Amino acid sequence: MSKQGSLVEALRKEDLKPAKADVRDSGVNPVFRYVSPCRAGKKPLTVWFEADVIKQLKMIGLQEGMTIQSMTGEALNDFFSKHNKSRIAR
Repeated sequence: MSKQGSLVEALRKEDLKPAKADVRDSGVNPVFRYVSPCRAGKKPLTVWFEADVIKQLKMIGLQEGMTIQSMTGEALNDFFSKHNKSRIAR
């Protein structure tokens, strides 16, 4: 048997092996997961906007020396105030 035949046979055997379960796909979270101290107790908030909105937001951030995080917090606090709620976004 040639070396090439051995490789083909090895690949066939590999294809027949059951796939290993991925922890992310199993729905089971690992017990220990590192969380950055600045993110402790916080949850992500993802939003989708057109590219021009993101570009404009980044430009203002550069001009004002602010991060998107801080600008979003300011905007949320203004929204909360408008609706007579506490300004709690940090």
